Amino acid sequence: MMALLKSDLHRTLHARWSWVVLALVALATLGSVVLTIWWPLEPGVVYDGLTGRAGALRLAGRGASIALVSTIAPFVAAHLSCADSDSGFDRTLLSSMRGRVAYFAEKYLLTVTLSGTLLLAYLVFSGLGVLVTLRSVENVEPFWQVAAWAGEGWLAACVYALVVLLVGQLTRSRAIAFIVAFLLLSGAVEQGFFSFLLLVSNAFGLDWGPALEAALAWAPYVTMAAVGNGAADMLAVDATGFAPAVRALIVGVPLCLACGTLGILAGTRRDVA
Repeated sequence: MMALLKSDLHRTLHARWSWVVLALVALATLGSVVLTIWWPLEPGVVYDGLTGRAGALRLAGRGASIALVSTIAPFVAAHLSCADSDSGFDRTLLSSMRGRVAYFAEKYLLTVTLSGTLLLAYLVFSGLGVLVTLRSVENVEPFWQVAAWAGEGWLAACVYALVVLLVGQLTRSRAIAFIVAFLLLSGAVEQGFFSFLLLVSNAFGLDWGPALEAALAWAPYVTMAAVGNGAADMLAVDATGFAPAVRALIVGVPLCLACGTLGILAGTRRDVA
């Protein structure tokens, strides 16, 4: 499997689309630096921490938060889901392999790796933006909080990316994968699902309202969105009795494992012709 991963990483590195994605991340995080050079900021203004809404890593990119990573990663996964099948590369490769488990497992590992790479790119470009703007930072979070915040951002990217990858592999349609990525990122899937259940509750007088409201706080869209508020808010216990970071782990990790397991099982039992 590691040989397959190295091969895919090599192909990705030499593919034009990967550099376009990297350029988009750079543009979103460093674009404000050019504006800062043209229109200097007021003297004495400081960043409030690193990760919050007024934090250095966010304001240096003029509002481009860590959610940028979880926005781009699913679309990268949508492209990867059908890249091999569209070119016929999967048929050639699988015909020379004894089993398919390694091949399909590697695709999920590749998606997780590329999501982490996007996160690192965001952090590097945002850090450069902080240095170029030359503003001081106050109330800097402890390193472990920044690391936890970055890890949760990576998890948020992986959750949606792996769901999109699974859909693309099952349908063999890049268009459907891109549509699913858009719907997930807009929250339409989860909001539509809970709205439907609420409609059923109201129609039959089931009084599911309070339970649905409590369950909505555990929805991936809600828990992952909390990462964008910064490390302090992400780690603070809220009305649910759990910190958003804990809810994200409880929801996100099993969902990632389920996507990988379903994708591998479906792939090993399906004809690739």
